[in-house]
Amino acid sequence: MMQPRRGADAFPDQQVWPPASQSEPIGGATQPLPVIPGGPAHPPTIPSGQAHPSTIPGGQTHPSIAPGGAEPPRQPSPAGTPPQPPETPSPAAQGPTPRKPRTLLLGVSALVAFVLAMAIPTGDQYLFYKSGQPDDVVHEVPKGQEKAFEHVSWKTSIEPMVPAPSNTTPDKQWLKITITRKALDDTGKVLTAKPELFLRDKQERTWQVEVMEDNTPVGEDGVVGRPYSYIAGAVVPKAVADEVELHLRPNTTYRSDTPTEKLLEIKPEEEEKTKHKDVLVFKR
Repeated sequence: MMQPRRGADAFPDQQVWPPASQSEPIGGATQPLPVIPGGPAHPPTIPSGQAHPSTIPGGQTHPSIAPGGAEPPRQPSPAGTPPQPPETPSPAAQGPTPRKPRTLLLGVSALVAFVLAMAIPTGDQYLFYKSGQPDDVVHEVPKGQEKAFEHVSWKTSIEPMVPAPSNTTPDKQWLKITITRKALDDTGKVLTAKPELFLRDKQERTWQVEVMEDNTPVGEDGVVGRPYSYIAGAVVPKAVADEVELHLRPNTTYRSDTPTEKLLEIKPEEEEKTKHKDVLVFKR
């Protein structure tokens, strides 16, 4: 068998790099072509039988496109200068700006809805409270006189407390309040619960009254028609010490002769009394 001949003409010299452009098409290069910024990655392929996009009616070629479908060469950027990004269109070119959502109006609406949602149950609770807490029924008592109410007669007096506690400031006034009660019948003898007491001025401000001495009898030991007293005290601003009036709310439901096992029982007549918040106002 004949061996291949080895010599200078077995492997003739060939151009290896760069590729020979005259014998290799652009698509067959082994080195990828660099992408031109802003231009297409590859030249467009034109199907056979169609006119080149550079051709305009009449067979003329568009001046911005070179013959053969290739774009005109771009001017290279100066050395060391990065390629410029594409220009951003102006706001006028982008069209009218879309309207912002009406967040403020929606927030106000949500706040109003929240307030209404909170106010409705609060109003219902207030009406329920008022149904069980009727307004006071006021009984005015002229100065120096007594008032008979529910089997008991009441009379009061107010005077400056002498001596006043040592820690009293110059703008305050201590008052000594004497409340006298008399049982008008046997029922009045057993209505021995302490009344609710407070002072109030012309501007509807109130001050608490504390009972310091209780001289009323216990149970049925009292005598009908005999006066018994409470000694109470209160401190008020000196400017209103001469005008405050005592408000006395008597307890007409508790009876000292009620057996222990029946203390929690509520009789119909006692329930009816609780619906009336009677208060005696002793004028000055």
